[in-house]
Amino acid sequence: MEIANEVIESMLIKFNSERKWTLQAIEQLSDEDITWAPNSESNSITNLVAHIRGCVHSRIETIFYDTPDTRDREKEFERGLKYSKEQVYNMTKEAFDIIILYLEHLQSNPELLLSHNRLSIVHLSHIAR
Repeated sequence: MEIANEVIESMLIKFNSERKWTLQAIEQLSDEDITWAPNSESNSITNLVAHIRGCVHSRIETIFYDTPDTRDREKEFERGLKYSKEQVYNMTKEAFDIIILYLEHLQSNPELLLSHNRLSIVHLSHIAR
């Protein structure tokens, strides 16, 4: 379990750092920047954040917490997808918070890495909000 704790600790450090820098970057953008895409084949920041939040939902909440899958993957990549800067900021924060809370839970219970397919704990979306 010692190696597991070291891996989890390094992941927590990395995700906390990335959370900080990503949120600071979003704070510097305008609503127009958030929805801008360089061409019709490219994704905007809105698309990318929606996709990351969808992945966190389907990979952590659905798998480990047995939460119903409500992800709309096609919408994540809609051209012209519009969210405000505040919405994008909150979706980003929520995604990082869920990952970090899950890692903290694993850090406190490293035996879960080897023993359970699904965890029976409080749904993290409710904690992160």
